[in-house]
Amino acid sequence: MKALVYKGPNQLTIEDKPIPQPNHGEVLIKLAYAGICGTDMLCYHGGMENRVRPPVILGHEFSGTVETVGLESKFHKGDKVTVEPLITCGRCNGCQIGEYNLCSSLNLIGIDSDGAMAGYICVPEENVYKLTDNISLKAAAFVEPLAVCVHLAQKAEITDGQNVLIVGGGPIGLISAFVARIKGARVFISEIEDFRIRTAEEFGFEVINPNKESVIETLEDKTDKRGADISIEATGTDTGLITCIEATGVKGTVVVAGLPKKPATIDTYRIVAKEINMIGTRVYKKEDYVEALQLMQSGKFNPHPLISRIESLETVIENGFRAIDRREEVIKILIDFENEG
Repeated sequence: MKALVYKGPNQLTIEDKPIPQPNHGEVLIKLAYAGICGTDMLCYHGGMENRVRPPVILGHEFSGTVETVGLESKFHKGDKVTVEPLITCGRCNGCQIGEYNLCSSLNLIGIDSDGAMAGYICVPEENVYKLTDNISLKAAAFVEPLAVCVHLAQKAEITDGQNVLIVGGGPIGLISAFVARIKGARVFISEIEDFRIRTAEEFGFEVINPNKESVIETLEDKTDKRGADISIEATGTDTGLITCIEATGVKGTVVVAGLPKKPATIDTYRIVAKEINMIGTRVYKKEDYVEALQLMQSGKFNPHPLISRIESLETVIENGFRAIDRREEVIKILIDFENEG
């Protein structure tokens, strides 16, 4: 099979790899679609050298069909599926208290071990979710990032009538905005790139461009001086985090969702002065995956408008990874394995 292999910082190649063989309790999945996410880009640029040990096949947002199952499996060949890509130890404190997403030995498929940007992948059967007929394989490649945002919303306790500010209009920012709106919040997005601004506005969100207006003053004007009840930092930057802290009202909550490229430097006075709650959010758990699938099944979340382009494995390095580096006008790029060969 062909696979996209990370060889080191800024080095990606397409290589021939043997089709993996499932061990006991595993399922072999034939890939349909895999998405490129910010973590893949961070890895590609060498930003996760403390975890990624090249060569490794990237990819953790994906869908496919069951190819091979073991004895007494609940799945059958041809079942349409998606996968929760977390492998945990089951022994550490996080796992023991039921917060396995905080596992001290967390293995994220596609980062800590070979992932889904390949023709086939073997995964534990307990991590596999069968799709209902009304969820397409393209849509199912969004279940993983949607689960990230569902978990984020649960941690932040987003409810009806709240003002939610999201700093960053990329894929996670936009999907978080959709989830917050589904939960009844009024959503504001802070974004500076014209394409992302247009996209967010087309989806009906209120957008603030900090290069043209003050996020804090605009929020106060639009919320009767209340500010944001919840601010979500989705850029991984000091500037984004500072904006969230300053825009959040008294007793509000700041959620740190963006992956920082370096340690943040912030003034903690405003956190103290407004008694702001600051929380981190890390990936998801099974209940988040279940809710994400329910949001798609019910039609409340439709990811298809977020698909900017679909590339083959052979073209995705130039037209995917490098296109994102060139800041081309894309939200989500999928790799098509369904129509390979």
